[in-house]
Amino acid sequence: MSMEIFAFDKSLQERLVEYSEILTAGAKVIPASQIHSEWSCYVELVIEPVGWRALWKIPRLTCQDFEIHYPTIVVVEVENVDFQELSALVKIVAVQDEIQLPEKYDVPLNELYPTQHQENTVLDMIGTANCIDQLRFFFNYLWMPWDTDDDDDTDWVSLHLEPRIRLFFDMKRGVVNKETCDVIRSLTREGRDIQAKITRLEEDISDEEEDQDQVLDDGKACQLMKLHFRLQQIKTEMEVLENPVMREVLTRNKGSNMTDKEVKNRESRGTRSEGYFVWLGGSVQDMISSLSNVQTVIGPDMFLKTSNCLQEALDASEAGDIVVLGEGEHQIRGVGGLEEGGKFKGFGRLGDTVICGRETECGPSLMDFSGGEVYLEGISIQLGDLQMGLLARKGKVQLIGCRIFVTNKSVIKLGTVVLPGAKLIAQNTTFEGLGTAIVIHSGGSVTLDGCYFNECVEGIQMHDNSSLAVNNCSLSNFKEHSIRMETQKYVTGPEGKIGSSELLQNVSEINIKDCQFENNGKGDILFQAKPSAAFFAKQEGNTNMVS
Repeated sequence: MSMEIFAFDKSLQERLVEYSEILTAGAKVIPASQIHSEWSCYVELVIEPVGWRALWKIPRLTCQDFEIHYPTIVVVEVENVDFQELSALVKIVAVQDEIQLPEKYDVPLNELYPTQHQENTVLDMIGTANCIDQLRFFFNYLWMPWDTDDDDDTDWVSLHLEPRIRLFFDMKRGVVNKETCDVIRSLTREGRDIQAKITRLEEDISDEEEDQDQVLDDGKACQLMKLHFRLQQIKTEMEVLENPVMREVLTRNKGSNMTDKEVKNRESRGTRSEGYFVWLGGSVQDMISSLSNVQTVIGPDMFLKTSNCLQEALDASEAGDIVVLGEGEHQIRGVGGLEEGGKFKGFGRLGDTVICGRETECGPSLMDFSGGEVYLEGISIQLGDLQMGLLARKGKVQLIGCRIFVTNKSVIKLGTVVLPGAKLIAQNTTFEGLGTAIVIHSGGSVTLDGCYFNECVEGIQMHDNSSLAVNNCSLSNFKEHSIRMETQKYVTGPEGKIGSSELLQNVSEINIKDCQFENNGKGDILFQAKPSAAFFAKQEGNTNMVS
């Protein structure tokens, strides 16, 4: 059966007209508190209530609950649509892998992608698919978590609709610079996380108030107040960023976090690379000894600045600079000027030199690199609650004697993701506690030498036309597979192939030398049919305000 889905590529004006018609009821004001009910009425008029098939792209946190890999896509049949809740009861009719899922599940409508082929040909599937596309776009890109706090006498449509649609298309077309896009995504993500925490806390406090024998927790009430305050701060910042005039001002003055004096001082020193030493404190003797070690890394003549905050050093750095880390836990929200290349060097014990994310302030990855050559040596990278450790978009990332790990193990945690055109070289590096240690997209390249994998669900996930070279590594003791390849070249039909390393003999993308394959829970190698290419190709561009 064909799994082709409907695709809608709409212009700014088309989106604006659609939403104006859906949400404008005559001349009356539509406050934020009424937006959901307006959608419920519209959906009930348009969407087929029962009997149609769709692909369900299971969201990341639901995959975590089911203990399955993200992304996972399954075929479902809709048994009932709940128009008030904007959700559907679905029956799962086909899965790709041997995964355990409930037979039926309540799914938000915006997670469903109706298929073009339906057994019941009288259904209006174009109208249904178009309506779900409208719903998905609206709640992904236009509706913000702080909107619920708007006054009831404020017209949400006239205040927010057009500016937010224009913001989405400006980001998609590259009109908004990357730094501002990153800030917008980070604020939106943080706002959604905070709103989820507020909802949970309010439920806990409500339960405590109902229980007369339980004393109200002042700590929870104080935390709730702080969360509301932060949400209002985010709302204020986003109101500025939604204004195109203010965005232009920020773009012209994006420079860096350095003062004008600092910028002039750097320019006066020429274009050579500089060094930053991040030191969290210690005795004078410790400091002297540490600076001696730093000198062996950067040489005696490089210009060096010291800081007690890694993020400040990264914000002040430029491509090609060197950041040397003393022992301790260093929190960051991004890699600053080293995004386009540079070097991170830790000294001391590997387990005591740790980079981790600031809660809610990071993107989906802790370290995001988009060009040049990046070297990381002697550093532990802890994912925490983030989805992935390193993201290599372009250029080359080299890991030497590093450790990428999580303490809160989950099947959806990814160590390193290598996108098309990027290259990862890892030597003597350990991947620990991850769902998937390394993901290689088509066109990406990975070389591993003397690397270790501990307590990971699977080792390496790759695709057709990617490249993997592994030397002297132990590809053993995975809960599932050491290598999982999504392919259209090496399998025919929906059935996959599971076997030993002998399966790799005629696979041009993979070169294995002096490696051990032992005790892998579901087999050493898995070739599985690639999910519908149409599904991934026909998404709304690559602009994502939340991920």
